[in-house]
Amino acid sequence: MPIYDYKCQSCGRVFSALVSSSATPASEVECPECGEHQAEKQLSMKTSVLGGNASSSGGGCSAPTGSGFA
Repeated sequence: MPIYDYKCQSCGRVFSALVSSSATPASEVECPECGEHQAEKQLSMKTSVLGGNASSSGGGCSAPTGSGFA
């Protein structure tokens, strides 16, 4: 189930909600602040920091080679 960012048109609160699918209408999402169903889906700024496949780019827990960190 995806998590989307919403803004309540009634009270103005911005919140994240776990919804059953991307086809779920924003009008079905309840604001946790005021309980209204007047949410508007927002453009999420959550992005991945890695530019590629973590398994092929050395995305493990150790410091990158030549980084100066031990």
